[in-house]
Amino acid sequence: MFMIKVITPETNHPKEGGILSALVSIYNCTIHIRKPRFTADQYKKYLHDHNQLLSHFVLHEHHSLAKEFPVMGVHLKELDRINPAQVHPDIKIISTSIHSIADAGNLSHPFEYIFYSPLFQSISKENYGTNNSLADLKKTVSELKEQTGIPIIGLGGIYEANIDLVKKSGFDGAALLGAVWVQSDPLAAFGRIASMI
Repeated sequence: MFMIKVITPETNHPKEGGILSALVSIYNCTIHIRKPRFTADQYKKYLHDHNQLLSHFVLHEHHSLAKEFPVMGVHLKELDRINPAQVHPDIKIISTSIHSIADAGNLSHPFEYIFYSPLFQSISKENYGTNNSLADLKKTVSELKEQTGIPIIGLGGIYEANIDLVKKSGFDGAALLGAVWVQSDPLAAFGRIASMI
């Protein structure tokens, strides 16, 4: 089954709470909380404010809060992977990110899935990403799966016009950020993409 994950915007969206609630209640969506500029206290407040959604949250920062809040688990960035011992043994590690096929050979933890990016020109980051063809994507997915045996989630520039390409290329899912949060109606934007799966 093709999975869709949502990554939060780095700074809070004015309607973020309601949108997250709807994504969880309507689509049972996994939400990756990525707030790199948040202090631990800001992160804690964010989790308190969304306490009814915690079981759907994967934390990208302040992993120790996963001992305090019943979140799904944590996401390890590249630097976190270098020293996974800093993550408490009772905290469930869900995912990680890689940006090249070479990175896949260095994975030693049994992640539930891996984000691979960028697939396309980023919607939320200027001058970041590339545009891959179906053949390029198929080759990449094949090599990644051969090296890891772990489901691969595509990330970067994915939206309505190319979600089918991501699926056809063999990715196990897509992670959405700009395709949701830079739209005038984020929930409707997600719904249109989800309806194409």
